[in-house]
Amino acid sequence: MKREAAYIRAGPETGKRVDFVRELRDSLTASDGAPPEEHRLYASETSVPELLSVLRNGSLFAARRLVEYRGAELIKGKEDVGAVAAYLGAPAPDAVLLLVTDQYYLEKGLEEAAGKDRKRTFYEMFESEKPRWISKRLGELGLGIDADGITALLELVENESAALESACERLALVFPRGASLGESEVEAAIARNRQEDAFGLFERIASGELGEALDALDAVLSDRRGDAVQIVSAIIWSFRRLQKLHLALEEGERLESACLKLQVRSKSLQRQLAAAARRFGKADCERAVAFAGSIDARARAMGSAYERILLQLLVYGLVSRKGDLSLSEQAFGPQA
Repeated sequence: MKREAAYIRAGPETGKRVDFVRELRDSLTASDGAPPEEHRLYASETSVPELLSVLRNGSLFAARRLVEYRGAELIKGKEDVGAVAAYLGAPAPDAVLLLVTDQYYLEKGLEEAAGKDRKRTFYEMFESEKPRWISKRLGELGLGIDADGITALLELVENESAALESACERLALVFPRGASLGESEVEAAIARNRQEDAFGLFERIASGELGEALDALDAVLSDRRGDAVQIVSAIIWSFRRLQKLHLALEEGERLESACLKLQVRSKSLQRQLAAAARRFGKADCERAVAFAGSIDARARAMGSAYERILLQLLVYGLVSRKGDLSLSEQAFGPQA
């Protein structure tokens, strides 16, 4: 792949963004003869001057540094935008900077300084792309999979790229390189090795049992299966899907037909979604999305030190109040 000293990585598609970083890392390793030193920084925690210091200070342990700066949409203000834009114009020769955002655009000054050639926008995968992506990813991990195995994986795992990536990596841990997987192997492995993740957390929230939901949250955080922003993003995605189900049912669709249109094929997942719909009406879903969005903004602004308490508040607000809860500025300070 053609390499640049800096990139903007934009858009909500996590899986494709992960693929891009993997290819970039492999390219750097091949050219340098050793892996790059990697840094993952968050704009909510690391200031622009600190970022630039990391980029401009050489490493004693590696020929090159790969620096991800996540939440780059938070780079605001003339001084910070100007400093990063200046860096993009004259980047360090031994570093690669990735300005990462789930949004589609950064501040105009950053977009202009990077230029079109150094921006990569990752749109959500179409449903038709997912089987090919699964086959390719498992191939990279040394596994084969047939059509029935892919269908089973899409039924058992939330059709969101981060969840699919996690499932593929899990299969690579269970089966030896060179194995070929079918429906039975996938079902057995996923069921046996299923760990709590953000989508499992949504199931606990939808059940209405606060204690179980908080226990699930603790499991997700203990296993480090996502930071606050990723967890909230998965919860928002789940409630938006539930909204779509309500809209389809209001238009006269049968439950099974509506679920199939949402790519929910598994009968057990259809039952879970139906149970969630009984507990959370369409208006509840709208409030839940808005409340989760406010938690997301706080998490980005306040950093990892407040991650657990904000997520616990999210779970309480959704289970006990169905999103009908306002964040107090007295408790958390004004929103950034």
